[in-house]
Amino acid sequence: MKKTHKRVISIVVLIALLFGIPEVDAFKRSEGIHLDRVYASTNKQKKKKAEKDLQKVKDEMGNIKDSKNEVDSDIKTKSDKLNKLMDKQEKVKGKIDKKQVEIDKCNKDLKKAQDNVKKEYKAMKLRIQFMYENSTSDSLLSAIFESKGFSDMLNRIEYVTDVYKSDRDLMEAYNNAVDEVVALSEKLDKEMNDLVALQDQYEKDQGDLEQTIAELEEKKDQFTEEYARYEAQAADYKKKIEKYAKLIQAEEAAAANAGHNYSGGGTGGGGVSGDVSYLNDPKYDPKPVTGVSGSAIVEYALRFVGNPYVWGGNSLTKGCDCSGFVHLIYQHFGISTPRYSQAFKSQGQPVAFCNIKAGDVVVYPGHVAIYIGNGNIVEAQSTKAGITSYRSVKCHTITGLRRYV
Repeated sequence: MKKTHKRVISIVVLIALLFGIPEVDAFKRSEGIHLDRVYASTNKQKKKKAEKDLQKVKDEMGNIKDSKNEVDSDIKTKSDKLNKLMDKQEKVKGKIDKKQVEIDKCNKDLKKAQDNVKKEYKAMKLRIQFMYENSTSDSLLSAIFESKGFSDMLNRIEYVTDVYKSDRDLMEAYNNAVDEVVALSEKLDKEMNDLVALQDQYEKDQGDLEQTIAELEEKKDQFTEEYARYEAQAADYKKKIEKYAKLIQAEEAAAANAGHNYSGGGTGGGGVSGDVSYLNDPKYDPKPVTGVSGSAIVEYALRFVGNPYVWGGNSLTKGCDCSGFVHLIYQHFGISTPRYSQAFKSQGQPVAFCNIKAGDVVVYPGHVAIYIGNGNIVEAQSTKAGITSYRSVKCHTITGLRRYV
């Protein structure tokens, strides 16, 4: 840098120091109000982001809770099914035990019937052998030719015939008995096989259900852990929101105090200006005259945030302009107000800025809004923004502050 340039800069700085002190002080005062608003705006953004993050966390917690409830319902359903299945298993086990008793009895009966067949077969062979050994020819011929008379012959023939018939009938009866027992045994075996197969299926189903329940319990534990993590995050976001809210409150209080002490003119900077000295006079704090609370006014006004701005409009839902918005809000409570924005500062009761309360009407150049507390307003802001809330009361130069309640 050349010496000439340095000399010029030094002279400019010296002149500023000598002659510009009042302007610098004025700048600091006005700029202090502006910086307070900037810091408050920054913390509001942080608070808004924390609130948005908190809502996301709450949504996730809600989803997890719903999923956990579904898992609990599935566990209950599967557990009920498992209990019913185990009851069925107990019944099948009882049937298997009972069927085994029947099979054991059937096996004993079969052995007994088979033994009877063997005994009878052996006895029949002995009788045949005896008759064969004690006759020279066929037993029937022996009975005929060896008889001592006709009557004796008939008796002998009848005897032999009865023996043969008796043997055949007896053997047939024993064989039939064996067949019946064998058939019963086959039937019991089939029934036992069916019961065992059913028991195997129940055991498989039980294993599947127990595995499913174990997996659901594990998933439930995961949801519980995840819910606890989100719960901790939610607690952190709540602390952040509380922190930012306190910072905003403190900064807005500081800005309000700066605004109370600022009586300079001008058209910007968010200060209180104009020829209405009452704005800086604390004695202007009128008593309510309508019985309607300012909080009721604010609560009703906030219902319409997000609705459209329509110049000259007269509908809180379909659209209205700034003065129409304020007029319609107060009209809802039976309170008469002007319809033109600048007419508001000549009606109602004047209020000092240090005594501003929720429900008071704030008048700006060509604009009007309702104060909602904590340094903010609700308003029909613009065609682009629509009806909005939580903008700083010092967003424009304040030209009037009136109380209509």
